[in-house]
Amino acid sequence: MAAILQNLTYQGIPIWRHAQIIQWTAQVLSGFLVVFLVAWFFFNIANAIDEREIPYGFSFLERAYQTPIGQHFLPYETSDTFLYAFVVAAVNTIVVSIVGVILATLLGIFIGVCRLSGNWLVAKVALVYVEFFRNVPLLIQLYFWFYIVLVLPPVREGYAIANRVYINNAGVSIPFPFPDGAAAAVCWIALAVAGMIAGIAVHRGLTQREVTTGQPSYPLIGGFATAIVAGGVAWLVISFVAGAPLVVSQPAPQGAFGRIAGGFTVSGGLMALLIGLIMYTSSFIAEIVRAGIQSVGRGQIEAARALGLSPMSTLRQVTFPQALRVIIPPLISQFLNITKNSSLAGAIGFSDLMNVAKTMTQTAPAINIIILVMVAYLAMSLTYSLIGNLYNRHIRIA
Repeated sequence: MAAILQNLTYQGIPIWRHAQIIQWTAQVLSGFLVVFLVAWFFFNIANAIDEREIPYGFSFLERAYQTPIGQHFLPYETSDTFLYAFVVAAVNTIVVSIVGVILATLLGIFIGVCRLSGNWLVAKVALVYVEFFRNVPLLIQLYFWFYIVLVLPPVREGYAIANRVYINNAGVSIPFPFPDGAAAAVCWIALAVAGMIAGIAVHRGLTQREVTTGQPSYPLIGGFATAIVAGGVAWLVISFVAGAPLVVSQPAPQGAFGRIAGGFTVSGGLMALLIGLIMYTSSFIAEIVRAGIQSVGRGQIEAARALGLSPMSTLRQVTFPQALRVIIPPLISQFLNITKNSSLAGAIGFSDLMNVAKTMTQTAPAINIIILVMVAYLAMSLTYSLIGNLYNRHIRIA
């Protein structure tokens, strides 16, 4: 056997001491070991489930859930199935994550720029903000904001602003547009999206003109004006042909208890969750933005100033575009953290994916439900990561 191994060679080297052959062999053996351990693990779980007669499978998804869900963005009735209730809860989580990402990013950029301000007071206030919200655990912040909401007046004694906005311990009720006709609403939304795309195209064109000619072209104003005018014209045309696509529903007290009906009510749990997530995450984003801006060479800023650019124009056209290459990768991680941290919503009573799933375990197999939750969070995180990485690749190539 030893003689055979001595005669087996690869690229003139005996296979038993060829580095590449050893690496391939180690990887194959490691792969078999991992597969064996995973199979052994799930085989033991399956045996334990059978021995203890624990119900499993996903047939429960077709049963009626028969449990109310607090605030929901999709229509929901207790007679709906487990599967639909799971989708409703997932949409709640997605809405929270998207709104949280947008607002936390805007606030984080503002605080990050303030950290670099030449004004001593502004810079120190931003520093205190970052250090406070970054170092206090998120769960404690959620409890704090939730108790702030609870000390608001009850529904009957709540605050009313111009009889249009109502604030009480049940949440904040505001006027909100709802579709008056499905066809007209869909048509207007499609045209409004087309207007936004046109606005982006105008913004890019004006930006390129500003870079090429050196003359102010006001790309932001031009882009916003194009989108707004396109949406307004589409609204007028559709309203003239088929009636207003959206009707604003006004909130108002109803019944003996004065409960608010109409409009859109942001529940106390949702308010506390969004405020906590935004404050907490924006403190990390602020530090990422500050580090990204400081990574840009000082000579770039001095050159821009020598060309006559104002501090704001220098930040917008010179510093920030270069800083994005440093900012985007860690920023993607913060976006993922917002989605995952939203799973703490159950502590303050908001019906997110994890909170609803925990309630489902009372009448359905817990392991299967947790697997569905894990898959749902994994899918959301990978989607956000893919979008962020595509954008990161785009700005690195540009």
